[in-house]
Amino acid sequence: MQVVNALIEADKDFDLLVVPSGGHGIAESRYGTRRRRDFFVRHLLGVEPRSEP
Repeated sequence: MQVVNALIEADKDFDLLVVPSGGHGIAESRYGTRRRRDFFVRHLLGVEPRSEP
């Protein structure tokens, strides 16, 4: 959390996703993949991601 504190102190915007008991493997889960894709669509394409059925 030192990086988080430094970003806050520097008044920088950032996104942080914490998944309790998720571990590092959460990034490869369906949820992690969707969140990563949505982040890039939102921030690189500048549009809201489509919701999946």
